[in-house]
Amino acid sequence: MEIGPIFRSLSRNKTRSILLILEIAVTLAIVLNCWNLMMQQRESLMRPSGIDEKNIIAVEVQTFGPDYQDWEYRRQVVSRDVAALRQLPGVIDATPISNFPLQGGGSSLQAKPLGARDTALTRAPVYTVDDHMLRTLDLEIVAGRAFEAGDLRSEDGPVIMNVIVTQDLAEALFPDGDAIGQTIDTGSEEWPDIIVGVVDAMHTPYGGGPMESQILFYPGFASRASGMNYLIRTEPAAFDSVFSAVDGVLLESEPSRVVQVQTLLEIKGGGQVISRFSVQVLSTIIGLLLFVTTLGIYGMTSFSVTQRTKQIGTRRALGASQGAILRYFLLESLVVTLIGSALGLIAASGLDVLIASQMDSERLGPTVLATGILLLWSLAILATIVPALRASKLSPALATRTV
Repeated sequence: MEIGPIFRSLSRNKTRSILLILEIAVTLAIVLNCWNLMMQQRESLMRPSGIDEKNIIAVEVQTFGPDYQDWEYRRQVVSRDVAALRQLPGVIDATPISNFPLQGGGSSLQAKPLGARDTALTRAPVYTVDDHMLRTLDLEIVAGRAFEAGDLRSEDGPVIMNVIVTQDLAEALFPDGDAIGQTIDTGSEEWPDIIVGVVDAMHTPYGGGPMESQILFYPGFASRASGMNYLIRTEPAAFDSVFSAVDGVLLESEPSRVVQVQTLLEIKGGGQVISRFSVQVLSTIIGLLLFVTTLGIYGMTSFSVTQRTKQIGTRRALGASQGAILRYFLLESLVVTLIGSALGLIAASGLDVLIASQMDSERLGPTVLATGILLLWSLAILATIVPALRASKLSPALATRTV
């Protein structure tokens, strides 16, 4: 068996072997956790939003003047704007909205069943929309009802509100029963909210975690003194024509305003910049670590072949085949990689616990572990094969020649 000679050889070169084993362990620990984080980011980037994002136009209006300080005046402006937008040929529907979905952030709050302890608080992105929200976003009610005109606020100030939630938020707040008709506390027990509808699914980037699909909708004429936002859903064939006509329609009634028109896909792209950058950084780290470790294994094997040229020649002279020499160096490399991998798994588990305690991320799964180990072992074989083949081709006469 060659295991004994391999360990004796490694023990004679302790420093070199230990450093390479530690390099492999550190590489595996970092690569596994970077890979896990990268896959979560990619999954979030690829996750369907649940809305008709390809056919939605996002409009941001900036307003000026003292009139916009008055809530009732802004309500009238919003009502007039959305009515005009809905009249455009090719428009399916339009809604005012407090902030754009898919932008990577926005407004959020914490909600819990009325009377529940604070440990039941669940964070949720929140949007204020009108009764045309479902058709504009292309969402489907799975329980209860949609917003009605009577749900919209007719005055400013605190009031008990009817709200719509996503299915994920409904299950998070009321896992044991129907959420319809349930009352929730979003910051004031005196003015709670009543769930009147549940939509099937919606997802918006918000830093990761389950809150991205646990969304709350309030009815109202979303606006602020500095402006308002609108979403317009169009027929696919009419998208370009509506996009070009939006600013003219809005400026016709209020020419002093500034109108910025974007596609919702552009909003989404901006909201995903950090996630995409994170994926690129993590990919680069993984690639560099694997490259450096592969060079380390290659260098150790090459040095070992050079150092033991006469020994290899002696073995060849005693009848060792080329295959035996090749197998020896491959096995030696795999032993080092195996020891480093075992230490790396321990380090990866500890790093995983630390990351999970600081971030809302999923733990390392068996698929990631198996993929990382197989990848590292494959690279170890590739790094060893060239110097090992060179060693196997040494002739006994050349290897035992002295100067």
